[in-house]
Amino acid sequence: MNQGARTLGDLHGARMSGAPWLLDLVQPEIGGGRFDASALSALEARPDATALRISGLDQATFESLVSGHGARFSALYFWKCPRIQDLGPLEDLPDLRLVSFFWNQRATRLWDFARTPRLTGLRLYDFTRLHDLVDLARASSVVELEIGDAVWDSLVVTSLQPLAALSGLTSLSLSAKRIDDGRVEPLGELQQLESLTFPAKQFTMRQVAWLRARLPEALVSEALEPLRRYSEPRTYNGKERDVLLVGKRKPFLNSVVDAARIRRHVAEFDRLVAEFRADPSSLPD
Repeated sequence: MNQGARTLGDLHGARMSGAPWLLDLVQPEIGGGRFDASALSALEARPDATALRISGLDQATFESLVSGHGARFSALYFWKCPRIQDLGPLEDLPDLRLVSFFWNQRATRLWDFARTPRLTGLRLYDFTRLHDLVDLARASSVVELEIGDAVWDSLVVTSLQPLAALSGLTSLSLSAKRIDDGRVEPLGELQQLESLTFPAKQFTMRQVAWLRARLPEALVSEALEPLRRYSEPRTYNGKERDVLLVGKRKPFLNSVVDAARIRRHVAEFDRLVAEFRADPSSLPD
């Protein structure tokens, strides 16, 4: 892939940058429209394109695209294709490097990632029926993973345990409405991480402190800090707030008025990190 998208960032920014290697077949309708299989003939006019951005596919047009044209692309961006139910056809594209989905309402499983062994980047946003991430355990080639909610607060997953198998993962972005087993421990296995993001209230403060203790100190991430500061205060109930304490049910505070409370929170977070580092066998819950 000497010319084209090398990372998810390349793929997602290609339309705005006017990248010559991107073929954009996204429909103008706000919901993604409905793609007519006859429009696939447009692909013949762009034999140089190595990445495709497309919307409005249903199961039949998805399968037609993959079987008839998928092999020529190293990167596929499915933007607003809520009617695709079975992602299995992607298994027939062993040279895929990047796959991105935004908004899917029917798929309950992913695919056999052993069949796409060159895949390095995967983005799964706003899947409403995907709960079991078991398929991801075989995505050993993936180094970039983004999974969660971009617009709708809807992702409910059974467990993050399958992510523990992704030992080569260097970048993870995670956001979920709920993680049923409530465990953060699988993320502690990702010792090659260079980038990590998740919402401030995704886990408890104790869980975040445990994760900070388990992951390499060289990993610099706002997600692993005890609080998040905002340069522009936000007003809630008549009070300006510019510091969000990390952890479930932790409040949004004012850095001046609530300075003492913020200091106590940071001190407790640091104490927990030190405690977890001192005892590698300790668990966050």
